Amino acid sequence: MRAVLLPLVVVLGLAGAAVGADSPEQTVTPVAPGVEQRVEPVETGDVQRVEHLDPGEAQSVSGESKGQLRRGLATAEKVAVGVVALAVSLGFTVASLLLF
Repeated sequence: MRAVLLPLVVVLGLAGAAVGADSPEQTVTPVAPGVEQRVEPVETGDVQRVEHLDPGEAQSVSGESKGQLRRGLATAEKVAVGVVALAVSLGFTVASLLLF
């Protein structure tokens, strides 16, 4: 009985929606190209200033070495984020199994 009732309800619902749906009237509004589109030139001066770099200056940046404590804290932070992500994932899984 239930297997027959569900498709019948779906078909009747779709038929009712198709009959009752009136398409709204569409209007076309012309766009005046002179008003809607405006091109402004880029200002000269400091807006597009390019400075040449000395090749020795470009290579002078070096990475900062992290100490033992900072590396340990970074690793602990990654582990904590992983544990929280696991807890949230398992929580949503259990909730979806219980509620749906």
